[in-house]
Amino acid sequence: MEITYSKKGCKKVFKTYKHQVATIQKAVAAQLTQQFATNFAKTKLATRIPVAGTKCYECRVNPPQLPAVRVAFTRHGADATVEYLTTNITKADFTQELEQFLGGK
Repeated sequence: MEITYSKKGCKKVFKTYKHQVATIQKAVAAQLTQQFATNFAKTKLATRIPVAGTKCYECRVNPPQLPAVRVAFTRHGADATVEYLTTNITKADFTQELEQFLGGK
């Protein structure tokens, strides 16, 4: 499984926690790997707006010693692309923030 990160969508969190980027990426990879293994049991649609022609899903990730993050991602076979990453974990606020980001893309 290969995970890629959208530069524009992940920039804010990676810039804020620039010394812990590897920790965040490791936690995201572990969570997405687990979601793939359980056939996305804990994921929901992040938005009804298609991203690059495919559905966009979301899940919460709890990196060690850092605030929880919510991840919006698309899947492409066995691979995933993290489209958006934020520390705003409230679902309604996250969805509004994501749709605003996608509208400005």
